[in-house]
Amino acid sequence: MVMRRIVGWTALVVGGAASVASVAAKEGCFPNNFLFGTATAAYQVEGGWNLTDRTPSIWDDFCRQNDHVQCANVADDFIHRYPRDIAIMKDMGLSSFRFSISWSRVMHWNNASERMEPTRAGIAFYHALIDTLLAAKIVPIVTLYHWDLPSALHTHINGWLNASIVAHFNAYATLMFDEYGAKVPYWTTFNEPTSFILGGYGDGDNPPGISNSYTAAYMAAHHVLLSHATAVKTFRAKHIDGKIGIVLVSSMAFPLDPLRREDRDAAERKLQFNIGWYLNPIVHGDYPDIMKNRAGKHLPSFTHDESALLRGSYDLFMLNHYSSTLFTDCTSPRSKTPCYSLSRGWERDLGVDGSDPPGARPSSTNVHGEPICSWFNGYPRGYLTLIRWVHAFNRSAPILLTENGWCGNATIDNPDQLWYFQEYLKQVWQGIQEGIPIVGYTAWSFLDNYEWGSYGPRFGLFHVEYPPQIGSKDGFDPQPADLKRTPRPAALWFGQLAKTKCFPNAPKVINESTKFNQEKVDSKLTGILIFLMLLGFIAYKSNWRRNEGGVNEQTSLVARAE
Repeated sequence: MVMRRIVGWTALVVGGAASVASVAAKEGCFPNNFLFGTATAAYQVEGGWNLTDRTPSIWDDFCRQNDHVQCANVADDFIHRYPRDIAIMKDMGLSSFRFSISWSRVMHWNNASERMEPTRAGIAFYHALIDTLLAAKIVPIVTLYHWDLPSALHTHINGWLNASIVAHFNAYATLMFDEYGAKVPYWTTFNEPTSFILGGYGDGDNPPGISNSYTAAYMAAHHVLLSHATAVKTFRAKHIDGKIGIVLVSSMAFPLDPLRREDRDAAERKLQFNIGWYLNPIVHGDYPDIMKNRAGKHLPSFTHDESALLRGSYDLFMLNHYSSTLFTDCTSPRSKTPCYSLSRGWERDLGVDGSDPPGARPSSTNVHGEPICSWFNGYPRGYLTLIRWVHAFNRSAPILLTENGWCGNATIDNPDQLWYFQEYLKQVWQGIQEGIPIVGYTAWSFLDNYEWGSYGPRFGLFHVEYPPQIGSKDGFDPQPADLKRTPRPAALWFGQLAKTKCFPNAPKVINESTKFNQEKVDSKLTGILIFLMLLGFIAYKSNWRRNEGGVNEQTSLVARAE
């Protein structure tokens, strides 16, 4: 059944590519070397939790210890099905594929040496995966860490809270550079440190489940940044022919009321606490001033040598983005989030309310009519606004867009997902027209996958048919008919764009550079203009009445004076 899908897919895409040469010169096209790709992450798709001598990660432990959390023991069974999946990518015309390496699959803890050591079976798996991608002429983009810390490092050294994690991560990175450096042109050290730090050390909803601490999130992030910079130094010392960076994520933060200073400040503060937390150190060597001022002694400081190590520790910016939000200060009378309700540390130091979306399209709904992802909305203008914000940190740095996608449900024919990719990619194209050096776009995700606790949110270009036991804590042996991949309409559209590098209908270039580009600005300014016009009209009518008969107020006053 899957093979029939592949054959049909090939016919559709090849048919759409017949006119590539004729449209090459048309408007609405991306550069010829632009990377169109998709992404996954090891724990979310691989399965094979007990294969290739893999040892547990903190997510294996977390899902088994919490009844409400499903496991990814099988997930999409990518560990067995990657050759067929890569064949589909090739048929789509994709030029890149971003995936992560499972640290606990390629290394294991040695009690005698008290360090991680290579696991050859796991290393061989990723060699085979990368070789298959290269044979299909698909560029591999490797993420070293996508949230699945080996359990042993949490047990023995307390994970990211211990400064010794920097040396452990560098040993891991060194092994990966030595094994795959000659094959992989794009590397990222970490995926979305904001997400796994706040989830694991802020609100505690993710492993290791630490919450309500003044300092834990800041300390863990500090060690992540130093781990990143140390690994980049190692990468460069090996003179690897490739580029390296760190994948950062943010929603676009707009002010709840653009005309209010407190809201503009809250929106900018959110960006600085969210993405500036990591972007500012790798560009300038230190945390944003607003973070230092508000977090005070909770926030660690860098030594002179650490600052120098961090500064410039990137070859390109890597950016994930999904949605946009309106912000106000938590002290505002319009805030729906009282300051006292914010958890200690990062959230309270930030001190904002982000309860409202900017007139955006919400995510797909579940059977009860509730949004699948309460945090998600589709607001295309927010994408380019965030890209511009990041671009301003270093206008010569290339930008690789490493994740972007729609939070859907199990429906295959999802028009909202199609709309999302069409509109968001127009924003990417617009950014290129403005001269922003965007080198690639990566759709999240290639397949429906495990979304950190459940299989409810569906981001896949390809629908995956999960059996009832998919989240089992004990694992199961999937049958050939299980986990069938079916392309959604967005997959067909995205594949054609990847093949032709051109939109079916060329979008128009938009001349806009305002920072807070949103409908609320326009509506408020329109309202003010109408109000001023009304005042002018009233004043005119009043003056006209007084002027009837050719006698104005000034003449009357002169007459009375006389």
